[in-house]
Amino acid sequence: MARQAVDAIVFDVYGTLFGFNRLAERARAIVGDLPLLDRWRAKQLEHSFLRTILGEYVDFWRVTEEALDAACAQLELELTQEERAHLLHGWLELEAFPDVGAALEAFRERGLRLAILSNGSPMMLEALLDAAGLRTRFEAVLSVDAVQRYKPSPAVYALAPAALILRPERILFCSSNGFDVAGALRFGFQVCWVNRGNAKLDALGKHPHYAVHSLLELLEHL
Repeated sequence: MARQAVDAIVFDVYGTLFGFNRLAERARAIVGDLPLLDRWRAKQLEHSFLRTILGEYVDFWRVTEEALDAACAQLELELTQEERAHLLHGWLELEAFPDVGAALEAFRERGLRLAILSNGSPMMLEALLDAAGLRTRFEAVLSVDAVQRYKPSPAVYALAPAALILRPERILFCSSNGFDVAGALRFGFQVCWVNRGNAKLDALGKHPHYAVHSLLELLEHL
């Protein structure tokens, strides 16, 4: 796929900049080996897709709450209010992947503008970035809350070129999620799939411009 120089890099957050290991530890401490986090994350995305299709938007914090309740119902789990609150708060304390800080600094040193575009609500994103000490690295933190739709709606991706005043092809969008890769490619971004494991890409047959295992690896291509 044709590549060209870019002026900005826009990042997905969940699974791309921040991992779920810390949240998984919280879940294991409460429910043991039951696959609560996997079921919760799947329900979270399922609910976001359905709410966009049905035109019944609520912010991502409420989606996350409802997804946890749905996952618990499927697994026949009953959490105390304290356990439920502890798990939910974990989304505000996720841990950045080890490569993130150094990679962001290197991108900035090369003169690239940096932004975030996420399903997360403004409250969730600001709390997470502040806790990780990363908020000042980004020129813009863009939430789907502004358009009340979830990825991969084109209205979401349109937030980035509007905020940065750049054409889509001058933006490199980075995500670890196949549906996000597909949506960003369809919108017209250059796209990097951040494959932090050894997963197979499920992006409806679409192919990103770059595929890397870490953001530091992406530096070698820019």
